[in-house]
Order: sequence, then structure tokens, then C-alpha cells
Amino acid sequence: MGAGDNSRGRTAIQATIEGMSYHDLPEDIRSVPLDEASIQADVVDLMLGIGERRSGALGIMVCDSLDRGVQPLVLGDIPEDAPPEPVEKLLDLLLPTIAEEGGSVLVSRGRRLSLVPNDVDRAWHQAAIDACAKHAVRLLGFYLATPTGVRELPAPLNASP
Repeated sequence: MGAGDNSRGRTAIQATIEGMSYHDLPEDIRSVPLDEASIQADVVDLMLGIGERRSGALGIMVCDSLDRGVQPLVLGDIPEDAPPEPVEKLLDLLLPTIAEEGGSVLVSRGRRLSLVPNDVDRAWHQAAIDACAKHAVRLLGFYLATPTGVRELPAPLNASP
């Protein structure tokens, strides 16, 4: 079983994308838009390794106007119960520049335990949704990454299909 591969021995609630692994990424990933959940999950799997997940890292993939990954940003050692305000402040600094270029972001949160989202995960997710809306930057997805796998949190209700 490879990194991020959670296809064996998991219950339905813990399962993510069956057989998912960053090994599945296409060789030309820098030219592929990150607009599909399976590719997004693989990128998060690559961006946040097991150590980053256990340390509570925040991962942000900065994307260009065509939603292609340009630059991953990973900040580690964030306490699991950290409030969303620091995430909001970071996004308020970063997103105006991304908005100027018409770019988008893919955001992920690492933590050491279950893939079942908790209140803190949902607060971080909402902070990312609100910051992206405030700065007119497309949020491609928000993912929870733990040592057992990667799980997408639902898109905002007003997101276009």
C-alpha cells in the first residue's frame, strides 16, 4: 500500500478516493488544471506528507488563471485545536496577489487523527471559503489530510457545479 493509499481495510466513513495516491498524477501535472477532485486529492497527498499531516500543517497550492498548480505553500506545526483566525490573516495577505493574476487556490489541513471532519476543520474550511469570496479568488477545494488518507470537505452551497 503506497502513501495515501487507503483502499484496504477502511470503513465507508473513513474511505476517501479508492486507490488514491500521488503516484497516479500525470507526468505533465504542471500543465493539468486542478479542477477534478481525484487530481486535487492526489496533489494534497503529495503536498502534505505524513510528517506534515501529523504536525497539523496548512497546505495551499497556488494556481494560475487556468487552475494549474504553480507553487505549493506548506506551513507546519499548527496546533490541532488552532482557531481559524491565523488562517484568515494568512489568506488576507496572500489572496490579493492571486486575485490580481486571476488565479485560484487549493487548500488543505493536516492533522493526526480521523478523517471525520470536526468543528475546527469546518471552521478552517469556512475561513477559506470566506477569504476566497472576499478577495474574489476561486477556491478549488478544501481537503483534510491525515495519515490514513485525504478527504474533501463539501463545496459551499453557492458554488457552481
